[in-house]
Amino acid sequence: MRENTSRNGRWPGAMGGVLCAALLGACGGDDAAGAADAGDAGPGGAAGGGTGGSGGSGGPVGGTGGTGGTGGSGGPVGGCAASGALPAVTGHAYYAVGDEVFRIEATAGAAPENVSAVLSAVAPGGRDRFVSASGNGAWIVMSSEKAGCGGECLARVPGDLSAVEPVLAGGAEVYVEGGSAIDDTGDRIVFSAKGGPHEVDLWLTERSGGAWGAPALLTDASTYTFNNMPAMNREGTHVVFDCGQNPYPEDGANDACEVARDGTGFRRVVGPDTLPDARFDKVQNPHPGPDGLLFEASWPVDGDSPELIWRLPTCGGEPAPIGRAFPNAVSPCALADGRFVFLWLGRPGNAAGVHELTLADRDGALVTVLTPDVDVADIGLGCSD
Repeated sequence: MRENTSRNGRWPGAMGGVLCAALLGACGGDDAAGAADAGDAGPGGAAGGGTGGSGGSGGPVGGTGGTGGTGGSGGPVGGCAASGALPAVTGHAYYAVGDEVFRIEATAGAAPENVSAVLSAVAPGGRDRFVSASGNGAWIVMSSEKAGCGGECLARVPGDLSAVEPVLAGGAEVYVEGGSAIDDTGDRIVFSAKGGPHEVDLWLTERSGGAWGAPALLTDASTYTFNNMPAMNREGTHVVFDCGQNPYPEDGANDACEVARDGTGFRRVVGPDTLPDARFDKVQNPHPGPDGLLFEASWPVDGDSPELIWRLPTCGGEPAPIGRAFPNAVSPCALADGRFVFLWLGRPGNAAGVHELTLADRDGALVTVLTPDVDVADIGLGCSD
């Protein structure tokens, strides 16, 4: 089993990204686009074995988080849980392998759908990556060479894979620095790009009257140099993201932050100092879920400090290792019923230590490995109903 040290072109060099025209004046294509990590190449992945089902009932999240909380980081994202059962959903995960993106049902034995191959019949082109989806699955957002831009640019795709639309924010192509997020309407996209007061910032563009509006800066108040990998709550009102002082989170000084959709209320949610004795000076890949905020961290558990999936409870309290059964696991993404997907390098039998897409139940129990022996790109996951 190997440590998860792959950077996979997550931030600088991933796109050499710039936000053209709308912020910096007219510019050309993506002349600084970097190559994908060679270790990510491979087939789309076969169906995995395993058993298990969806989690039990529980309260859905309502409202937004308050102040207070652990580690001086403020309260949990998403407010407190109300009574009632979580919705039953099939669930889907979105991921990249090499230059292609895939969608797979969150079900044992499911076969992956090669989204890139389907889209090639509609809009021929090259590489796709940094894929995510709206919570309802109606929309996909990704970085693509199929959108007819001057390079690999931000694109919106309907869930039926019938078209590839360039996102022209204020009339300009968008060249991203990492992942993006899209809300259930498909008319709001948060993306990471240069052109702001920091090395990398988050921006919001909204679609109205058939056109994308000029990008609005969300992270003006951030105290971090790099702001990337956004994930929206289901209501589309708040965004959580990686916030750090180094271009790669693996280099340390990386926290999880939150900001409202209008750019107000910036705050740090959780960091490596929230609990004592973190092995690495980072938490990473935050994603809101119905029971709290999921993220990866390396605090001690049972005498060891592997990277695990942790959950900051919705109604307060300290983070807990919801993924303690999965040592060396990264990039969580929560489903509406409380289950979650993530990349696991430590499955017994995974001698090569590849990043296998894995599904866990709401209580952290293993459901199935969705892509056994396939090295999924560690550049963030998407998930939907």
